[in-house]
Order: sequence, then structure tokens, then C-alpha cells
Amino acid sequence: MGLNLLSVPSGTPVFVDSNIFLYVFFRHPVCGKASHTFIKRIEENDITGFVDEFVLNEVFHKLMITSVVEEYHCPPAQAVAVIKKSPEILNEFPSLWEACDLLNNIGVKIIPGPFFSDSLEIARQYNLFATDAIHVAAMRKEKLMDIATNDADFSRVPSLQIWKPELG
Repeated sequence: MGLNLLSVPSGTPVFVDSNIFLYVFFRHPVCGKASHTFIKRIEENDITGFVDEFVLNEVFHKLMITSVVEEYHCPPAQAVAVIKKSPEILNEFPSLWEACDLLNNIGVKIIPGPFFSDSLEIARQYNLFATDAIHVAAMRKEKLMDIATNDADFSRVPSLQIWKPELG
């Protein structure tokens, strides 16, 4: 269980997980509106959003794969092979590049690494996937306690305050 994403107090520094951005870009029917409102608050400097390069990479990668899946009607598992065979097809997706430009200009602060060494201990201690452990290491570097995410795995890190998009 997490706190309602729409209730993050003004001025709160918050790490933003990739799923929040993806809910906005994919116009998720349940979590999209709350996520969009939250991102607007970052753009308006009401709250300070933080990410690491892994969040940005994951969002970019999922947008890229989804573009190929939708255009070429292939399963997600084959999208990478389609791109590798004809990488120029990425130029066929102006909406992909527009979304990435939006992501790049939202106004989140990027926490620079490296995080790998710290993430190993975090992954071991809290039984997290590698990327989630890297996010926690990035948060620790900036002394962040708040995370906007819909990923229940972060609940295993007791020091985190989790803000979730309202469901329903």
C-alpha cells in the first residue's frame, strides 16, 4: 500500500520511477491521469522530480519497442530483431522522438552515477531487481526518501515513502 500520488506535499523532492512516465505516454486508463497531474507539478516546479539515467533509458526503450510493435504488428520479443535488421525504421516514428524530447524537457533532475557497487548490497539486502536497486542507490546519494512508483517491490525498502497513482 502506498500514499496517493496526488497528495505529495508541495516542495517535496521525489524520485520518479519509469512507470509514472509510461502511464502518461501510454495514456493508461487507470493510472494515467494521476501520473500526468503529478508530472505537471514537476514541470511547474511545485515539487522537485529526480531520476537516474536508468529511468530515462527504460522509458525510451519501452517507447521504442512499443512503436515497432504497433507499426509492424510483431510481438514485443521480436521488436529488437526488427530494429537490428533495419535500424533506419526508427526514423519512421516522429512521435517516439517527440515523446523523448518531452521527457528530456520535463525538468527532472538527473542523479549522476555510478551506482553499481552500492546497488549490489541494496539488491542483496532488499531482494530487488538490479535496476530497482540502482534507483535506491541513486536516491540514497541525494538523500531522497520519497518515490513515485507503482512498483510494489520498493515496499521492501522500509526507509522509502511510496507515492502511487490512485487506482480506480
